[in-house]
Amino acid sequence: MAILFEITTVPLVIYAPGWVEASTSQMTISVADVQALQGWQKIATLAVMMIPSFVIAYGIYRLRKMFGAFANNIIFNTEAIGHFKAFGIALIIQTLISPLTGAASSALATFNRPEGERFISIGLGNSDIHTLFLGGLIIVIAWVLGEAVRIEDENRSFV
Repeated sequence: MAILFEITTVPLVIYAPGWVEASTSQMTISVADVQALQGWQKIATLAVMMIPSFVIAYGIYRLRKMFGAFANNIIFNTEAIGHFKAFGIALIIQTLISPLTGAASSALATFNRPEGERFISIGLGNSDIHTLFLGGLIIVIAWVLGEAVRIEDENRSFV
């Protein structure tokens, strides 16, 4: 459900006016500006805005695979830990590319405007720093767990 929600949020905000206005707080252009676009410009802007959603959806998919392994009692395993690490990497990538896709979408959305009305907008906030920290923390935890699995396997081979 989280993957579907992540992938459908941007199109719902763009194509369903009034739907969850709070979800647009991180957008670098207004919803009204995007809704007013036509043809290739609207499709390209929407596609660029969807890139971070697809990255985090992949991360959530890998997290789901990790919990699936946990459900099968595969907990301290390199495969499950790899899924956890992939989620952390996806979190960092999504956070780092969001400002870039925001800048690209604002440039695309204002591309056809007269000179002086075009702009590029980059948005960064405290939540981005927190998310980068969380992604890095997840990667470190995955690395420590991977080392624990390696040491356990090594100890098992001595017995």
